[in-house]
Amino acid sequence: MKKLLIAALIVASFVTSAFAEPAKINALALKSFTVEYKKASDVSWTTPGEFVKASFVFDNQRMEAFYTLTGEKIGTSVGVSLDELPTKAKRAFAKKYSSYTVRESILFEGMEDNAYFIAAENDAEKVIVKVYDDGQLYLYKKTKK
Repeated sequence: MKKLLIAALIVASFVTSAFAEPAKINALALKSFTVEYKKASDVSWTTPGEFVKASFVFDNQRMEAFYTLTGEKIGTSVGVSLDELPTKAKRAFAKKYSSYTVRESILFEGMEDNAYFIAAENDAEKVIVKVYDDGQLYLYKKTKK
């Protein structure tokens, strides 16, 4: 169940929350966020599904923190360049998706799992690929154009 929730978070990270309802911020999530990210700025909260998301700037980086509806931290994400990915992760992605153009990559640091997610596309389709430090690669989502 948690892996399904994390999947939803990652997909949501690549999608703009323009149509999200006003956030119903859980007091525990807000307290946890405030303690961990005291110097955060430009904070906005949304509830795009079965989780609460805080988008913010911390140490000059745009980040997102995810919490359950009951306030437990799920994880954080931050945009990264492909150059920042571990060598094995880059090689695995390049080998399998050489005909794709990378649109975005993020590092998701979860409470149980850390991984990179790469959004890429070619003329026919868009993909989101999950890549681990050791080069393990999983197709997360694929859609036709």
